[in-house]
This record gives sequence, structure tokens and C-alpha cells, in this order.
Amino acid sequence: MAALPLFYSSIAALDRNTHREARLLPVDKPYAFAAQAHVLPALTAEFVPGCRDMPILFLDEGGTFSPLFMVGMRPGESRFVDGEGRWRGRHAPAYLRRYPFIGGDVSAEQQIICVDGGYAGLQNDAGERLFGEDGEPAEALQRVIGFVAEYAEAAEATAAFTAELKALDLFQTINIDIRAADGATSSYSGFSAIAEDRLNALPDETWLDLRRKGYLVPIHAHLISLANFALLGERP
Repeated sequence: MAALPLFYSSIAALDRNTHREARLLPVDKPYAFAAQAHVLPALTAEFVPGCRDMPILFLDEGGTFSPLFMVGMRPGESRFVDGEGRWRGRHAPAYLRRYPFIGGDVSAEQQIICVDGGYAGLQNDAGERLFGEDGEPAEALQRVIGFVAEYAEAAEATAAFTAELKALDLFQTINIDIRAADGATSSYSGFSAIAEDRLNALPDETWLDLRRKGYLVPIHAHLISLANFALLGERP
């Protein structure tokens, strides 16, 4: 059985019959579910807003590189989610904003909307209806459908971006040392970053191709973000 995505306890397809009375109610602590995550999935499209306060790294998962935001000094701890479950950074990652919804594939041409059945804000008594009386998606669900579709498209673009960088052999494994204001330290190995010297050594035509594909901006946003390890240690 495949493992559930990060933060999801169960996944059920939204159905106009099963979920006819379902409503979406804002929860008191909207990002509390992410309070114990020190890394979060990232999309290339959010490298620029995310690079202002979060280090952006890559994880090699069987030859496929996945970008991540590092948001904590150690596993089980986020320095971006406060005690009230609010996001304290400048940019809340799209992966968090999509929760509790997620896309599911019926076929190559059709995607369905799924929801985490354990989400406290999904109930029948209060909140915005997901389906209208006619069984069609209500406004709240239409917004969800749009965002989930945007996320899926951005995820495909992110996969193409990392595949291109891998093909150009631009990834290198790095060691990370973070020191907190109280003197505590954390060290990590196994993450990857873009090797700036290899990037600068690329032929001019390859640079032009990266620019045409729109890859130079996220590349430089990633490199800029690596200065944020010091900020991560300073966060209370």
C-alpha cells in the first residue's frame, strides 16, 4: 500500500452524493497540522516569494530531485508555525494552503478532488457548502478545484525543472550546520543544492536555453535562499 502524502490521515474522493451536505469551516489553528514538520514540499513557482526567509533545498528520491523548504532546525519542529497554529513567515507554501484537499487521477485525462477525511473543518453543520442543492460544486468547491488544478500544473513544471538541472549535472550534496541564538546546533547531510561553479561553467547556449525556459529566476532564488540558514537559527 502506498504511503499517504505528508499530513494526510485518510483520503476520500469528494462525491456529490456522499458529501452532498458537507461544509468547509475555517479551523481555529489553520496550520497547526504542520507544526512538527521541519521540511515542506516546494514548487518552483514559489521559489521567489519563499526565498526571502526559507532555505530551499533539494532531496534526491531515487534519482528524482524534489525541492523543499526547510522550516525547522530539527525534525519534529517548525519555526514558522506559532502556538496558535498561524504561519509566521512571509510566504505560506502552496502545499499547506492546498490542505485538506488533494488531486487524484482517474485517468491521464481526468482528475478528481480528494479530501483528508480526518480534517476537523469538514463537517455538515456549519461553514461554506461544497455542493449546491443541485449537486453541482458550490463556490467554495470551485475555488478548491481551481487551486488543486493550479498546483498539479505547477508540480509538473517543477518536475521538468529539476529533471533539466539533473541532466545538466548541477546538483551537489551539501552539509548543513545551523546554530541557534542559544548556542544549540543542528547538522544535516543528504540534501542537495545547485552547484554555482557548475552553473557558471555552462556554455552560453545552455544559459540561453535556461533563460528561454524561465529557469534562471528560480535557480537564483534558490541560491539566494541558502543565506537563510542563519535566519532559521535566529527564529525563536
